[in-house]
Amino acid sequence: MGDVEVLVRELDERMLRDCTRLTKWGWVHRATGVVYTVVLILVPAVLAVGFTSSETAIGKALLLVAAVVGGLNVTFKPYVHSQKRRADVNTMRRLRDQFRAEVARADDVVAVYDRYSAQYAAVFEARGRDLVDGKLSAEADAAGKAPAGGR
Repeated sequence: MGDVEVLVRELDERMLRDCTRLTKWGWVHRATGVVYTVVLILVPAVLAVGFTSSETAIGKALLLVAAVVGGLNVTFKPYVHSQKRRADVNTMRRLRDQFRAEVARADDVVAVYDRYSAQYAAVFEARGRDLVDGKLSAEADAAGKAPAGGR
């Protein structure tokens, strides 16, 4: 029975670690999105009002920063502003809570471990696939087609 307890504890710890990481990345994504937005609003306003000219070194630097931040914002927008990423945190928390509750009341803990281990692996794999082809997946879902990779 000691090996079963180790398996259960290990899966519980993996899910907890994953929830913690997802929460941290959520904060990183939100902070990055806010910074991108502020830069994209502030830089053109500074140049338009005339605090500096686009011909000065500071003005050129501001234009370069706006171009780079704009490009990054467009490239990483599916991740920075993703409601799916926030939903992943709730999915993982719910899965972990269900797992812990079923372990607490189960007669066959190994069967519960097997079922939730498979569910956790499927959720983790789906998230990884979304990171690889996030934009394509979202476009395919919106068009009503099956996304690449068959989620």
